[in-house]
Amino acid sequence: MTSPPSPSKPRSKKILPLAIIAVIVIAILLVPVALAGGFTVPVSKVTFNETTGSFTHTDAQVSVSTVTVYEYYLSIRSRGTVQTTDTDVSSSGGSSNITISLRLTNPSNQTIDLGHTNINGGLGTRSHTLYLSIDQGVKAPGTYKLDIVITVNLSILGIPASASATITSSWTVS
Repeated sequence: MTSPPSPSKPRSKKILPLAIIAVIVIAILLVPVALAGGFTVPVSKVTFNETTGSFTHTDAQVSVSTVTVYEYYLSIRSRGTVQTTDTDVSSSGGSSNITISLRLTNPSNQTIDLGHTNINGGLGTRSHTLYLSIDQGVKAPGTYKLDIVITVNLSILGIPASASATITSSWTVS
């Protein structure tokens, strides 16, 4: 005796997993566009150096580019607003606690407190890169101003010292 053939799965049960996958793919593609309000966003890249111990800094350099929302959300935003690289830092001469505070003024003359970043380590030169875009309030065309307040507390050979400086930079997003 042979067993009767097993009933085939209903067609709707085969389509359901494909429909779920299609909904997920569409959501992944459309959510960034919905959040950004378009397919591209302006990104302002601000760079400057500071040297602890001598209390010096360079002026900020700003470049503005337009990137896709996917590049912004998946690459730039995921790394954070402030990125720091130690270019010549050593703790042999002392230690430092650096606070970088950011205040952005938009084209409507509204000031936005973007918070602060704390960096602890040795003395020396660091390169800082800030990425400002829609999440930080840089989205409308016009002129933006950024005040970067650097506060440094040092211990050089056990002797405490402190200093503060403000770097102001303006640029235009078109």
